[in-house]
Amino acid sequence: MTEPTPALLLTVTVESDRPRGQVNARTAFENLAGVARLGRLCERFGVRPTWLVSWPVMRHAEREQLDALARLGEVGTCLQPWVTPPFRAQEDRLRPVCPAAIPASAVAEKMAELTRCFEETFGGAPTAHRAPSAGLDGATLQALERHGYLVDSSATPHLEGPVGARADWRRAPEVPWFPDRQVPATRGSSPVLEVPVTIEWDRPVPSLMRLALDRWSDEGTAGKLRRQVARPRRLDPLALDAKALRGLAERTVARGIPCLNMPLRSRELVPGCSARALKAEDVDRLFHTLEAFLRFTVDELRATPTTLTDFARSYVSPP
Repeated sequence: MTEPTPALLLTVTVESDRPRGQVNARTAFENLAGVARLGRLCERFGVRPTWLVSWPVMRHAEREQLDALARLGEVGTCLQPWVTPPFRAQEDRLRPVCPAAIPASAVAEKMAELTRCFEETFGGAPTAHRAPSAGLDGATLQALERHGYLVDSSATPHLEGPVGARADWRRAPEVPWFPDRQVPATRGSSPVLEVPVTIEWDRPVPSLMRLALDRWSDEGTAGKLRRQVARPRRLDPLALDAKALRGLAERTVARGIPCLNMPLRSRELVPGCSARALKAEDVDRLFHTLEAFLRFTVDELRATPTTLTDFARSYVSPP
């Protein structure tokens, strides 16, 4: 019997510019110029990205830019609370926070507006979502369920969640799962499938050692010891070279994980729109590394490119 091949997911957060990592009072979308370049690269390998779009992009980007997203792949949502109305008194609109860091009632209101805006912009209901900074919590998961979403991709196994986010993903499953409605990092009965970002240790680690490492904090002495043994790494073409990404992918697939999920940000596709890609050579390096990764996963690993929603549907009801 032929062994099943892994799915290949490219999940892209589409958001406003943040030069040097700072949120500006004046919203700009220069980074969307990079979508066309990414789209051309993906088309060469049969990849259809899932674009996870923030409220300002849906509300203020040019119509042709929005149409390009829908043409090149699947479009979903990304709830960024600091730029998504309604805004409450004293809410800091220049400080990025994840949904897990705000009250549940505010999450419900903002998710309703985000979903309404998506339906108005794209003419249909969204089914895929990502919370920024791995900030998915019970309130956000329940809001997704109420609005009919099928899949979320926020979890980061082996990593603690952001400070104040009430999320700890260190011992979360590495394979997709249906989360608990109160503690999404554990299995439960929510119908929203959680498809985690692919995170693999930067060197081979035995199973028992993996369990031990996931119990150690990222901070302090424990964090230093943990990093000396092994470091959890995302499939990040800005932080890692093609050889390192290849090793992460090979180890992930060898352990039977059914998908490779690479997260990207639109603001890193154009120089000067983010803190990590300040120069043209930074962006060129990203695209060069990404091209090598796609060639390896599609041609050698025989991964099957798909979107988040298509993956979720096939995962729940395989052919």
